[in-house]
Amino acid sequence: MESQLDRKVREYQRLLDRKAELDMQTKENNAAKEALEQEICRMMVDEEKPNTIVDGFSYSLSQKVMYSKKSEEDLAKLQKETGISFFDTLRDQGLGDIIVETVNARTLQSTVASMQAELEENGEELPEELAQCLNIYEKLTITKRKANTKALERAKKSKKQEE
Repeated sequence: MESQLDRKVREYQRLLDRKAELDMQTKENNAAKEALEQEICRMMVDEEKPNTIVDGFSYSLSQKVMYSKKSEEDLAKLQKETGISFFDTLRDQGLGDIIVETVNARTLQSTVASMQAELEENGEELPEELAQCLNIYEKLTITKRKANTKALERAKKSKKQEE
């Protein structure tokens, strides 16, 4: 007979599976959308029809200049070769206000947890300044790992051999 806890864990697993499925569907959808958008653009150019109305919506061909930051590797190479720094250049051009320092929440979590474990081994605590900058609280969570069933399988096999 299945316990209520087991049912809840299975429900939790279904939500995790659904989340992974939705993530994959989103990636696939975005890739399909991009490919179709480029195909429609080519057709509009080939048919010399820069706009069309379908189901009450107007779709128009437009050309946009896109800007994105070069890779960290390319920027490091640029700085080494020319002395040009991406962030300094943004600041020099009056664009410093768009620079946002961020820390990934998962990175912060794992780094501080590792730091805390190391400090505890030495009988120390987090530096006060750091502790004052963080929300520190305990939370019950569920850890999911593949179950190690080898011991159970060996026990069953041993039991059969004894019989």
